[in-house]
Amino acid sequence: MGSLHAPLVANEGGYGKIDASKQEGGECAIDFSHDEESKKLLAYDHSKKECWEEEIVGTCSFWQATTNTVALLFGMGMLAVPYAAQQGGWTSLSLLLVFAAMSCYTGYLLGKCMKLNPQLLSYQDIAGSAIGMRGRFIFTLCLYVEILACLIGFAISIGDNLAQLFPALDIQIFGLHLKPSQFLLTVSLLIVSPTVLMRDLALVSYLSLGGVVSSLVVVGAVVWTGVFGGVGFTHTIPALQFGKWPLIVGLYAFCYSGQVIIPNIYSSMKDPSRFTSMLLVSFTIATIVYGGLAVMGAVMFGDQTLALITLNIPRDLTVGTVVLWTTVVTPLSKFSLGIAPIALELEGLLPFRFGPKTIVAAGSVIRLGLLFLILCVAIGVPYFGLALSFIGSAISIGMSVIFPCVFYLILHRRTMSKAHLMTNVLIIVAASAFAVIGTWSSATTAE
Repeated sequence: MGSLHAPLVANEGGYGKIDASKQEGGECAIDFSHDEESKKLLAYDHSKKECWEEEIVGTCSFWQATTNTVALLFGMGMLAVPYAAQQGGWTSLSLLLVFAAMSCYTGYLLGKCMKLNPQLLSYQDIAGSAIGMRGRFIFTLCLYVEILACLIGFAISIGDNLAQLFPALDIQIFGLHLKPSQFLLTVSLLIVSPTVLMRDLALVSYLSLGGVVSSLVVVGAVVWTGVFGGVGFTHTIPALQFGKWPLIVGLYAFCYSGQVIIPNIYSSMKDPSRFTSMLLVSFTIATIVYGGLAVMGAVMFGDQTLALITLNIPRDLTVGTVVLWTTVVTPLSKFSLGIAPIALELEGLLPFRFGPKTIVAAGSVIRLGLLFLILCVAIGVPYFGLALSFIGSAISIGMSVIFPCVFYLILHRRTMSKAHLMTNVLIIVAASAFAVIGTWSSATTAE
């Protein structure tokens, strides 16, 4: 994705005309307009009386974009799919296919929205174009809530995995008894807190590439445990346990919760015309891996399958220790990356009269406050399965399925066919029903 030399500010009417904000002191004002026939922004510098073109050029090949998308789809949901399959029966894997199809389709819709206007570079830009700047602000809040919710899920998984590594801890502080998972999570977040204060995240961002490696380690560990670890594949998955479906809806939905980054991947492609093919390949790969892991994990451990499949791997096996440490260390890099955009947004609300040092100090307090909030919620909601189910139902379905359909309907309302209109309306209705049922079930169920 090409870089822009000035901050872009969308106007209330949409993105047909974009004005850059004036630089400090009013020394320069740069106007950006849009050339409809090409992926270019036309810029005019009033102080220098110069005009130039800023071309938005992607740099990712088809397979690079596919790799990025697969990496985006592989996440914590992978750890919970064996539990979901065992709880709902093997027919519940149809829900995985349904959410894969809907999310792939809505990713295609986001690409169609991006094609309307090359100046739309992110999910938030699409929201602003469809529902205006006030709606964009509300949508951004929802996006940040999803980020915080995912970080809470990471925190819960860290505590649970560390508790498996150090099960004998018995901690009492000021007369308060802490579970091993709660104490170890607190220590872990204290250790990671300096990275949250980093404002240059270039080095931390490289650590996030370990997410794909971590996912492959988990899959490999489960296969190795079943084949060589003496566990075997001896259990059967019930065909149908429909009463559990409302609870596991969110677990399957969470597997495809990375939709917010899809527009960025579209913008990064050298050849956006291959975007749809890239989506089909990426979602097919992810769904095959998810489905295969779900079946293997469930037939290995049966009704003893836990919401975190890593906790099922016997601790006396070396591979079990390796995978536990992998699923502890990898998420630690996520907190600084996840908290940074939220903190920057909150810093932007501070009065301009504050000096740079004051803003940096306030930003540090904000970042540590967000980390403390994550810790408190993770301790208060200690069940990984219920946390992921609630996040998937209450947030991910909206961000990944409902909002893309709504934005597409608004932006293409004058050109779409009646059949296309009905398809999108039916998806919105079905996804909304899934969201309500799943949210209610996860909010009222005690694990």
